[in-house]
Amino acid sequence: MPTPEQTSVTANPLAELGLFGGEERDPITPFTLYGTNFKKYLIEQLQGEKIVSRKKGFTVDACVGAVEVTQETPQFQGLPTGDKALYAKDRVCRKAEGQDLKETCRSACEAACSEALDTYSQRVTQESGFALLPSDKARMTKSCGRNCQYECAKPGKAFDFVIPYRK
Repeated sequence: MPTPEQTSVTANPLAELGLFGGEERDPITPFTLYGTNFKKYLIEQLQGEKIVSRKKGFTVDACVGAVEVTQETPQFQGLPTGDKALYAKDRVCRKAEGQDLKETCRSACEAACSEALDTYSQRVTQESGFALLPSDKARMTKSCGRNCQYECAKPGKAFDFVIPYRK
């Protein structure tokens, strides 16, 4: 009688070649990350709701949320990108303060993108039992962070960005 190691799928050379769908993707519903970032060209020291003082520097608020394709109705499509980010289900906002604009943008964007994708991935796994591949998650996090930072570094106060996932 063969042992379990001898009969396992990994012991089969055809399975290692991928002929039986060993690397098949879970059927994740396509989604889009909608994000927005808002900059202030100063750092406010708050005491509760009251501004106590201001100092030179940058404050960046980055917000990112995932919206499934099934939720993108014609009414939703008519909204400006910034509003789409507001209506995303598990929207994540992160704030960063600092003296260097690029570093402040990077910090806020990476935190918001990473946490938004983690939250969305957990929700999809709980609802459907399927998981986002780690490579896709890493690619989406990197793409989201890069686009967010690019928009954040532009002159002006607020910019929006969109990252689609269609695999």
